[in-house]
Amino acid sequence: MNEEKYSEARKMLCKYLFSLAREKGITQEQIAEKTGFKRSNVSRMLSGAYSSSLDNFIKLAEAIDTYFFIIDKKADDDLVETMKNRWGKIGEN
Repeated sequence: MNEEKYSEARKMLCKYLFSLAREKGITQEQIAEKTGFKRSNVSRMLSGAYSSSLDNFIKLAEAIDTYFFIIDKKADDDLVETMKNRWGKIGEN
């Protein structure tokens, strides 16, 4: 994967977290309170404008009450198909 693809994958993850927060009615101010980050930094991280560390990404996911996990793309599992469909939709936005 080249740097452009890494950047796009990071932005997709951030957009997904942002959309989950919106669906749950969780504001950036609430995320800032739970993580200790400034609201402006939360905004930059969720928009994908700022490349956050893995630790900070996990803190964001926790504040949004979301699991962050890794799954083999080639696993024979319904979850893999669900994730492929979901990631495809995120990439279209």
